[in-house]
Amino acid sequence: MTPWLHFTGGDYLIFETWQPESKGAIAGACIGLIVFCILERLIMALRRQMEIQWGSRALALILQKQRNSNDVDDRPSDKMDATEEGCSVPTTPVTGRGHLRLVPPFIPMHDITRGIFQAFQALFSYALMLAIMTFNAAYIISIILGLAIGEVLFGRIGRLNGGRV
Repeated sequence: MTPWLHFTGGDYLIFETWQPESKGAIAGACIGLIVFCILERLIMALRRQMEIQWGSRALALILQKQRNSNDVDDRPSDKMDATEEGCSVPTTPVTGRGHLRLVPPFIPMHDITRGIFQAFQALFSYALMLAIMTFNAAYIISIILGLAIGEVLFGRIGRLNGGRV
């Protein structure tokens, strides 16, 4: 392993059997890294989209529990906010028994899935870090290019208002 930026082959890339030496093998590895980076951005976008859905479901669950326990007044709120689906939810803080609820409730289906998404994101991030640590400039350029392409393709997914403020 050469400890400075280089374009030569022979470095191990993630696995012992993936050791591109020829120019064609390095080009194939670069294409593989670009696809890997695009997948990483897709996972990030899916997680952002799921976070929005989980947040609205958790809010609905909290409001439903409060309505059922008569902790919330039955009169409609003057402050309403339109969500993406066209539903209206109050913008006033959700309170129960006189205190503000800061943490959403534990919902196993949401939280276990969130943990799985985080594990995959960490796996992808560490694999990309290992590729960067080879100091192969072609790999670094491919990773940057792949992340940029992935962000162009999937960056707007899961952002409120399509990524616009």
